[in-house]
Order: sequence, then structure tokens, then C-alpha cells
Amino acid sequence: MAEQEAADGRAESGRVVKDMAITHADFFRTLTPLLQGVRHEVSGQGVTIWPGQGCIAIRLGPEGTRALGNFRLPRTSVELTFQDC
Repeated sequence: MAEQEAADGRAESGRVVKDMAITHADFFRTLTPLLQGVRHEVSGQGVTIWPGQGCIAIRLGPEGTRALGNFRLPRTSVELTFQDC
């Protein structure tokens, strides 16, 4: 991902999309302890985090599964958007 720097040296907005082996429930369960003391807002489809300067928005796509032979893994598309981080 190419990043451009703003006049103050911070990177401008950027977007990353990942295909992750996680359910929505597991995402929120594992993320919650990491957000203690950090300004954030949780919605049904993700979370927005303000870690001091800038903003990070994480949006979850629909849940699915990935088959590896007889083995099934959860599958969720996760979009991370960074603003002035």
C-alpha cells in the first residue's frame, strides 16, 4: 500500500482488506481487552478507534467458511481504514 505523507509528516488515509479466519463473535471477544482506555465506538459491523491522533475504522464483511478437505475454517473479510495515522 502506497502512503502519502501529510504536511505534518503523518500518513494520509489508507485502506487494507484482509480475508481472515475469524468469526464476528471471536473478533469482538479478542478486540475488547485491547481497547481498554482507548476511545472507541463499537457497532454491529465493526469498530472505530481513535488512538490519540487519527482514526482507525475496522469493518467486518459477512461470515462464511473456507473448506480445507474435511476441515472447515471461519472466514470473514475485514476492512481496515486509517485516517491521519
